[in-house]
Amino acid sequence: MKNFENKLDRMMQRIWEESAKIRLPETPDTNDAWMQMEQLMDIQENESIQKTAIKSTVPVPFMKPRLVWAIAAALVLTFISPILYNTLTTTSIVVERGQFKTLTLVDGSTIKLNAESTLSYKQGFGNNHRNVTLSGEAYFDVKKGEFPFIVQFGSATVEVLGTEFNIHARGTDIDVLVVEGIVKVSGTEETKDVVLTAGQKVDFVNGDNPGNLEKFEHKKYPGWIYNRLILDQTNLKSVCKEIERKFNVKIEFASADLGNITVTGVIEADEFNPVMETLATLAQRSFKFEKDTYIIY
Repeated sequence: MKNFENKLDRMMQRIWEESAKIRLPETPDTNDAWMQMEQLMDIQENESIQKTAIKSTVPVPFMKPRLVWAIAAALVLTFISPILYNTLTTTSIVVERGQFKTLTLVDGSTIKLNAESTLSYKQGFGNNHRNVTLSGEAYFDVKKGEFPFIVQFGSATVEVLGTEFNIHARGTDIDVLVVEGIVKVSGTEETKDVVLTAGQKVDFVNGDNPGNLEKFEHKKYPGWIYNRLILDQTNLKSVCKEIERKFNVKIEFASADLGNITVTGVIEADEFNPVMETLATLAQRSFKFEKDTYIIY
């Protein structure tokens, strides 16, 4: 019995000594545990997706993240390259509201740009082409050259060899008039081509195709290049839009129907106040200034 107790004591002592060597883990942090659980769930979900893909009749290849980024970058570059190339090879001249600019191109042609207008042309102008794009209004004095001078505005074009003409292209309000020479005006339909000579003008129907030819008699037309507003049964809304662009001001009507009043006459447009006074006289209306806006009533 005594021997048994001695053996039991030695066994318990051995167990105690061995247990002292064992280090129990610290109580885990709940946040860390939850993150580990989410990672395990993601791994299992990915494994499930991959197994499903393997069983599919059409195998889905696995791509490394770097390869995915490389493919994405290549696709983006493919889409933006034409835009970037077009930007780098195109020259644009922009005229802000209240400004006026005259420029001479490399072929000797002179262009006067009205306020809120943009003229652009691609690299090689004068060497292998003479194509320009216009948004707004410009007066062209084109010199004769090896290539025809072509102006693109919206969906229409004007083609000339040597002439002076004006293009007004603001939204659907489009017209072309010729001061000297001959131009061919093309719309969206080939059958709608119109040939204009000096003293002729054509308006566009809905901004798409040229309509009927008209004659103009005023010797200093278009008026804007001579600081004049030449009005021929022109509605107030159109006149005020032109005044806003020229003088960088804001004009409103006390009632919308006032914009439909038509006026006829020639207004010297060197200074703003005389212009508004003359316009008010022609329209038999008055105007006042409130805050930053001129109101016609």
